[in-house]
Amino acid sequence: MTLALLLAAALAGSGAAVQDTLRLEVVSTAPLSARRLTESSGAATSALQPGVVWTHNDSGDGPFLYATDSLGRDLGRVRVEVRRAVDWEDLAPGPCLVVPGRCFYVGDIGDNGRRRRHIVVYRLREPQPPGGRSDTLRLVVPTDSLVLRYPDGAHDAEALVVTREGTLLLITKDPFGPAVVYRAGAERGVSPRTLVRVGPLDLQTSLVTGRLVTGAALSPCDSILVVRTYVSLHFFRLNPGSVPVRLGSRSGITIPVVEPQGEGVAFDGVGALVLTSEHGQASRGTITRLRIAPARALSAPRTH
Repeated sequence: MTLALLLAAALAGSGAAVQDTLRLEVVSTAPLSARRLTESSGAATSALQPGVVWTHNDSGDGPFLYATDSLGRDLGRVRVEVRRAVDWEDLAPGPCLVVPGRCFYVGDIGDNGRRRRHIVVYRLREPQPPGGRSDTLRLVVPTDSLVLRYPDGAHDAEALVVTREGTLLLITKDPFGPAVVYRAGAERGVSPRTLVRVGPLDLQTSLVTGRLVTGAALSPCDSILVVRTYVSLHFFRLNPGSVPVRLGSRSGITIPVVEPQGEGVAFDGVGALVLTSEHGQASRGTITRLRIAPARALSAPRTH
């Protein structure tokens, strides 16, 4: 059963049914071998070379995108030609809009101290994957950048997605409040532009349990939003113009693997996810592939 069918079955019943409809199976998990990649914060799978995953460090690094795979191998890096990387937090695929094709959107959206007057999302064509770990000198020039500001003061955010129609969705990370969705158009236009507050996501956030939003991704069909915290995954039905609709319990589905400090998430096709982690207190971060599968109750034959 495909992800779309599983979620459709859940939608036909109550929202809480998703918790019993889906389970997450660990396909593989491995340390990230690139020594430069210490704080993997966002992730996106390559459309140009199957099996390649792009990621980047959190604050403290230069403007680099690193290529790896499900085994965590160091496949090299590219430098994005921007003046600086303040606090890169997420990486999202989406339509280029300003030129034909598929682009990556790099979210320089982190703001732990909530002091930034503006945040920036860089748009660039998806790079060709490097040739190997020694391939580190290639330069990628962004097509443009989107300078954004919040309508209600600064926020910290680590989650960014871009819809096929070209809408940016940002989700805030607040240790003492809800995760709030903001949106903006991704078309070229006036800069800076003011984000629109959509509203709070219906999920349980808690500093104590680690349920703080650290990443998000959209399914290839553009209808399912997955939001991750340090310890859980939460599924939502995308609801254009309104707050995404929760599928499942507010506490989400527990991630079935221990990560040092899990932050990145990306869809790998329709029924699989890739998670990446900062190294935290460990020596290396990790990359994990999960399969989204039907719960046993759905796949088992009925008995009478």
